Amino acid sequence: MDDREPELTQSFELVNRAQGGDLEAYNRLFERYYERVLHIVRMRTGPRVRGYLEAEDIVQEAFIAAVNTFERFEMRNESSLINWLAKLAEHKIKEAVDYHHAQKRDKRRERALAHVRNAMASGTLVFDPPADVMLPIDEVEQEELKRIMEECITELSEDHREVILLRLYAKGSWQWVAEQMGRPTEGAARELFRRAKVSLVNAVSKRTKVREEE
Repeated sequence: MDDREPELTQSFELVNRAQGGDLEAYNRLFERYYERVLHIVRMRTGPRVRGYLEAEDIVQEAFIAAVNTFERFEMRNESSLINWLAKLAEHKIKEAVDYHHAQKRDKRRERALAHVRNAMASGTLVFDPPADVMLPIDEVEQEELKRIMEECITELSEDHREVILLRLYAKGSWQWVAEQMGRPTEGAARELFRRAKVSLVNAVSKRTKVREEE
């Protein structure tokens, strides 16, 4: 039996409750997936966007937006939930970038989220990032190396970056990763992941060598 089966079952139950309007279930989902979604968003957007946007705020806003759209979400597995939330956050980032470029505020979006913000203010809906969540990259002991790894993932080719994020951070099965990446077989997805890891190791090695020589 998969050691993660009880946790996965609980996630399905939380999604079902959230789709029924249970705000406590939203809070629990936020606590469970905030860090993983945040890391995916950071590495998809890159440093240029992060220079003037707070990814943490954007991810929290994406979870708020999920309140309004959750009933249309169909959860196939845990990975689909994580990726869906990350996509919502990326959509919010695009909105924010457009706003910064055009200096316009979307009043309709503000009104649509007003009742959710009121719930947050009243304490009914509390999105509090968990204090300590283990991620694949947390296995790296040195903080500097962790930062370098994230930078290098951001700079990989789109296919290599995506397959790493979907497999390691969204924790997708090989079948699901193959579907998301448009690969015909699980073996093709595995091969893409292998090449992506090689690219990442080479990029990290090159970056750390440059740092050592400075």
